[in-house]
This record gives sequence, structure tokens and C-alpha cells, in this order.
Amino acid sequence: MKKATTIAIIAGTAATIPAYFLVRKLLQKKKLAKTACSQKLPITEIFPKTPSPKNETTIDAAEPKAFHKEPLSQPTKSEEIPATVDLVKKTKREKLSYPGLIAPNGRTLYDFQDENNLIFCEETQLGKRLIKLENSINIRDIGGYTGIDGRKIKWRKVIRSEELAHLSDKDVSYFAALRLKHVFDFRNKSKAERQVDRLPKTAEYHLLPIFSGSDMKLHHKDFTQPGAVDEFMRQIYKTQTEDRAQCFAEVLKYLTEASEYPLLYHCTNGKDRTGFMTYLILSILGVNEDVILSDYSLTNLTFDESYNLLGNIMSEELGIENYHLWEFYGVKPDWLKISMDYVNTNFGNVETYLMEKTDLREKDFKKIRDNLLAK
Repeated sequence: MKKATTIAIIAGTAATIPAYFLVRKLLQKKKLAKTACSQKLPITEIFPKTPSPKNETTIDAAEPKAFHKEPLSQPTKSEEIPATVDLVKKTKREKLSYPGLIAPNGRTLYDFQDENNLIFCEETQLGKRLIKLENSINIRDIGGYTGIDGRKIKWRKVIRSEELAHLSDKDVSYFAALRLKHVFDFRNKSKAERQVDRLPKTAEYHLLPIFSGSDMKLHHKDFTQPGAVDEFMRQIYKTQTEDRAQCFAEVLKYLTEASEYPLLYHCTNGKDRTGFMTYLILSILGVNEDVILSDYSLTNLTFDESYNLLGNIMSEELGIENYHLWEFYGVKPDWLKISMDYVNTNFGNVETYLMEKTDLREKDFKKIRDNLLAK
């Protein structure tokens, strides 16, 4: 595998390994099982095709193959987490990859599960928020938060997720029972073709690539250098906020129609592109930024599992020690604050940002609030 492609895997911009499926298989069977959309989104090509430098990962020119819709007989509701938690204390880590978070070279590793990076609030409600399926970790409902005028966001209307190629039959049945209407995929075309989302017959698929490998110039990165991963991730947030607003706006358009729910959006690991999309939606609904950061940080619940698997895989592919890649497997609130600061400083709020960067208007935001906020 080429180095550029491998780095793209780690970053989540063109991953070739279904992260959470492999995590679950590793934990259950202690062996790996390696496991590729079609789109029909009525929008024009957002990014013009440009020549790509040699050895960079690019979006394929060919149209993706038809995605895999699963035939289902009698949909059954998937098992749910039994407890509802309103105010949650820090969870105990099942396994520390490095005692004291000290890497073999003496470097102190970033703690993604301390109180600054795994943030709970009174509305966290893990029992309702985490959607527990057989072959997934990071699928969550964005409902339950308090929005404008104290109105609560409705549950089981909007779901944020990791990629869906690894779902079991029972997992697909869960979404069939939910009558899932739309799935929006932020991965690039090449990745989506290699790992096709498994969807119920009820769902329409939309491919909305946010990045290509050439966008990030991945082959120039040396992730053995201190701070290299953090710098790379900060650039991702800067780019998707400043240059990719119209992509995210296409999802928001569907939220204006009451008949188009429920819907789901995802990238590869469900943390960065998916996290920014969630920030936009929750902001439109009037959720406090501190609560939005709390929701964003919940991805770090799965940090140890993700790293213990993927750190070793990527280490072998890149030929560098896995601790150099540590910061690829969690989220830092400071990363999302890059987006928040850009929006607040230059536009004042998300609505103005979207009206200046996209074709959305105030009437669209009103429709979204009417559809998602309880009366």
C-alpha cells in the first residue's frame, strides 16, 4: 500500500479498513476480518476535477457502483443500552495502551479521556444517545438536547455515525425498523466504492465527498515529528469549515422537509466531518456551544478500542511506531473550536455563515427548527 493512501486511512479521509467492525472482531475473536455507493443526490459537482500529483490518493473518475441494499423479511429492533444516564462520571478505562500515558520514547501522550476531552453534561443521556448495534461503536442520536426557547430536539430523527459497510444483518434490520429515509456519506468516491454501505430498502443513499487525498497533500507529512498529527487535524477542520460549507448544506436541505426523516450522515470513523455536520445542526437548533462540545467529545468513549487495533495496523503499514499515530484516534475539543472561532469571528453565528457560504436562507433554518424541535 502506498504511503499516501495509508496516511489517508489513518486520517479518516480515505480509510480502507472499517475501523469499528475490526475493533469488535478483535475484542470478540482476537483475529482480524478484513471486509466498499452509489449516489443520486440532485446537486451539481461541487469540486472541479484537478490533476493530482503523482502517488497521491485521488477520487476515481468512474461513477460508484450501486450500493448494497439489504433484503429484509421481519425487521427486529436491535438491543439497546438499558440504562439512561443524565449526569455521568468518567468511565473506567478497560485497558491502558501505555501506563501513565508515557510512550516508549518518553513522550507524554495526549489523554483523550480526561475531563477536558471526554465531557459529560446533564443532557448526555448515554442510554438513549448511544445506538448499540452488533458491529458498531460510534453511532449516536443527536436528540434530547435543549434548543431555542427551551424546546428539546426530537429523538430518532437525526443520527450521526461511522461508515456502515460493516453492519450485520441485525444492524441493518434496526435501521429498517426505524424506517431510515436517507444516508449521507462524506467519504470520497474511491473509498465508498471499496466499502459499500449496507442499507435497508427504506434508505436512499447520497454520496457527498468532503475531501480527496490530494486535498490534504498527505505524502508530504512526517507523522513521527511531535505535533504533526495535531497540525494535520487542525488543517482538516480549517479546510472543511472555510471551503466545504456547500457540501454540508446539502444535508441541511433535507432537514427542511418533514417527510424526509429519519436520516443519518457519516464519514469513516464518525468523528471529524461528522462532528462538524453535527455542530452546524445543533447550532441552528439553538444548542449551547458547551453542550455541542460535550456531544462532540463522546467519540472519545471509544478511543482505547480504536487505538489498540488501528494503531498497530497503521504502524505496520507506515513503518513507524504506533505511538506516533496516537492522536488520530480521538477528538480534541480544540479542533472543533477552530470551526467555532472561524464562524463566530467572521460571521457572528452559524446561520449567517451558511447564508454567506451556501444557498441556504433564513426560511430554511426555520423549517429545520420546526421539524426537529418539540413543541
